[in-house]
Amino acid sequence: MRIFIFLFLILASFSNAQILEHYPKNQVPYIGGYESYYKDFHDMIIEKDLKSCADKSEFYQLNLLINADQSISFIKDHNEKNIAKNKCAYDLAREVAKYQNNWKAATVDGITKPAVATFYIFPDDLFERYHDGYFPAITFPAYGNYENGGIKEFKKGIINRIDVRGFDWNDRFNVMVEFIISKEAKIENIVMIKSSSNIEFDKRITNGILSTKKKWKPATVNGNPVDYKYRLTLNAVTDY
Repeated sequence: MRIFIFLFLILASFSNAQILEHYPKNQVPYIGGYESYYKDFHDMIIEKDLKSCADKSEFYQLNLLINADQSISFIKDHNEKNIAKNKCAYDLAREVAKYQNNWKAATVDGITKPAVATFYIFPDDLFERYHDGYFPAITFPAYGNYENGGIKEFKKGIINRIDVRGFDWNDRFNVMVEFIISKEAKIENIVMIKSSSNIEFDKRITNGILSTKKKWKPATVNGNPVDYKYRLTLNAVTDY
């Protein structure tokens, strides 16, 4: 009998092994740290006379690739519904990034490496409400009442609910899924970024995610519930 062994990562995944999925410990992607990033963000709003967002609850997770030469590349956001819901924050984050210059590449063993950096953009804090030393106070989503946010329990719940009957692969495959944990503590906008190449099995993965039983606690920024974007990579290995 063929057995499917699943491995999960709540991380972005890149085919190029030279790109770091996140910054090494104790390294930051901006000269002067995150406080300097947000200060420059605020200063650029004033300098370029950028407009605030009408919806004060908008929030966007900006993912950038900081290249080894200190330049940046925008990482495609596949979740169009989330972009549409937070379009002002999305546009503002990308517009400001084009003018910022103090990016800082990651280093490994003294060698600069391209790495992915994430910035949490809550526009309402970056206009008149901005203050020196600002850094958003973030609490991440939590699944159930488990320790460490319940991520292990969430992954186990998905594994137990994916129906693999009727499917047969050789060797291994991987799937990348992104979804929103909404401010109402619901899983929404599931997007299959990298498919298993089988539409029916992709549906079963989606159903497995949606059928997990425990309730989420939403992420917050400065005490305000926000829609939070998760990326889930599923690696499956077949065995007999």
